[in-house]
Amino acid sequence: MAVTNPYSRQTSTTSTTTATTASSSSPPTISASLTRQLLQLHHPNQRFTNDAISTSSELLRLLIIEARRRAAIEAECESEVYMGQSQNSDNDMRRVEIRAEHVAKIAAELLMDLS
Repeated sequence: MAVTNPYSRQTSTTSTTTATTASSSSPPTISASLTRQLLQLHHPNQRFTNDAISTSSELLRLLIIEARRRAAIEAECESEVYMGQSQNSDNDMRRVEIRAEHVAKIAAELLMDLS
């Protein structure tokens, strides 16, 4: 099943997120229309300027990047507990799947850090 990432133009065939490589010309962004829809869900009668939308898009992008980074650390720690520490140097190159439970574990701390 192909999963489309709404923050980039790439399509992934797995549920894990692929990091942007250094060869990419620009980082993934969140569309202004998506940001506007999200803001209007919480503030239906409010009008938003284009600057407010672009700033909110950047903040959402940074929030997602930080959440992914923290969830990846949580997933790696969990993986090491279940797999045990191996002496093999190939361990550094293994892939770890980030699941919803990893994001749930870091969500409260992330929100407190941003408040």
